[in-house]
Amino acid sequence: MSAFLSEEDIKRMTKRVRPSAQRRALDRMGVRYLTRPDGRPIVARATIEHSVTERSISPEPNWSAL
Repeated sequence: MSAFLSEEDIKRMTKRVRPSAQRRALDRMGVRYLTRPDGRPIVARATIEHSVTERSISPEPNWSAL
């Protein structure tokens, strides 16, 4: 398994084919990426895994604030 998402993974994730549209979609989703010289976005697999994990964990309520 590669450290980066494949071009097909990025197409599936963004539902976009053109690199400029993919970058806009990633920006709207808050996904960090690098841009290759040809304009295509490069997304580290760890970025997506971290994002999913971070969103799925709900923090404890701040009981002292009550």
